[in-house]
Amino acid sequence: MPYRAMRESLNAVVDSLSDGILVTDKQGNIILYNRKAEAFLGIQGKAALGQPVQNHIGNSVLVSLITNTLALDLPYHTEEVCLIDLSDIRLRVHVNPVRNEDGLLIGSVTLLHDVSRLSAIDNIKANFLSMVSHQLKSPLSSTLLQTSILLDGIVGELNDKQMDLLQKVKNRIKGMVDLIRDILDVCFIEEGGYLKQIEHLDVAEILKRTVELIQPQAQDKNIALHVKIDDNLPVISGNRSSVEALFINLISNAIKYTPPGGKVNVEMGENAQNVQLEVTDTGIGVEDVDFPRIFDKFYRVRSDLTKNISGTGLGLSIVKSVVDAHYGTINIESKVGVGTIFTVLLPAKIEALRGNK
Repeated sequence: MPYRAMRESLNAVVDSLSDGILVTDKQGNIILYNRKAEAFLGIQGKAALGQPVQNHIGNSVLVSLITNTLALDLPYHTEEVCLIDLSDIRLRVHVNPVRNEDGLLIGSVTLLHDVSRLSAIDNIKANFLSMVSHQLKSPLSSTLLQTSILLDGIVGELNDKQMDLLQKVKNRIKGMVDLIRDILDVCFIEEGGYLKQIEHLDVAEILKRTVELIQPQAQDKNIALHVKIDDNLPVISGNRSSVEALFINLISNAIKYTPPGGKVNVEMGENAQNVQLEVTDTGIGVEDVDFPRIFDKFYRVRSDLTKNISGTGLGLSIVKSVVDAHYGTINIESKVGVGTIFTVLLPAKIEALRGNK
């Protein structure tokens, strides 16, 4: 088939897709897009070909996602995922780096999917879930406190059988309280609550305070929790409670899946104008088959090694949501029986958050 005919066929296929596609070269110049992308982004004809993305795309968040993907050029694969609002539509955006056979970065490809109807349904479900969770949180927390009082013997001594039954009740209630807390965290993030409370954050101070809260959890399992924080780290623009949730869930997850006597190392430093957090454990590791779903809501790895480990299945989902909300990246490396390494990069400056309120 002649080259021209092949090119016309390729363009016809790309234009027939229901999702928008936008491709750039390494310099951020637009080299390909289909009709759906034209409609979504308001591009007129083919005038944008060969032009920088910022010259033809008015949404600063989308421009930042593409330019950051190209500028960071990380040694491992990353995928930027974000929801953006354009006039009366909501788009789910996927931005991926494109590499040649030698692994060199040559550009980016962006997929634009209209989720307006799904978002409306999700909002109804999220509002209902948030309302129910708020209504349950207070009475369950009160019941948990009262159970603890009974176990402490403040209102009278208990025999061994009563203590055992009450301890099981307490554990069940605590599991429900943890689930509700995680659900409320997810609702807060998905509702865009982080956009309303943006401030300059000293992430080193937040991490130190988080480790102090988590240290008893590590001690209870006889796990050595080591922390190293570099001096003079840059501040980031973000939401304090969301970043705290990120740190708590990531470190708690490492402790949870590390057998007694193991180690969890937490390191924070600066990496190319980003704050980098690395959490390394000597835990049970993650099978390759579980990697694609590790950040899904309510997903938990099922195996003989994890069947007795309690959890809500929301911790890593919260971590990923917070990272995405702050335009960062997260990478996971793991080997079964050896351990897991989570690496998070948070940009030192996130002006797009302020501009998209």
